[in-house]
Amino acid sequence: MSSNSAIMYTPRLCDNETITNKLIYQIRQQQVSDSDMDRLQARCRSELHELRQELNSLLSELRSWLANDETEQDGPQHKQSAA
Repeated sequence: MSSNSAIMYTPRLCDNETITNKLIYQIRQQQVSDSDMDRLQARCRSELHELRQELNSLLSELRSWLANDETEQDGPQHKQSAA
């Protein structure tokens, strides 16, 4: 990784397919030092944590939206059945 400073400045490795493919190639060719692998592992762990948090937030928003949608749909039906 030290030979490729662009990797260090990429906001997210998973967002850049070129960087991801370059990293995969370097790892397979054993061009990445142990210390760089440790840094890469820590970065990937951090990115995975961020992605999980974003997914949880999106799922929460979706659940809230669906609950509101169901409440709106249930409202008129209850009024009609009560009449």
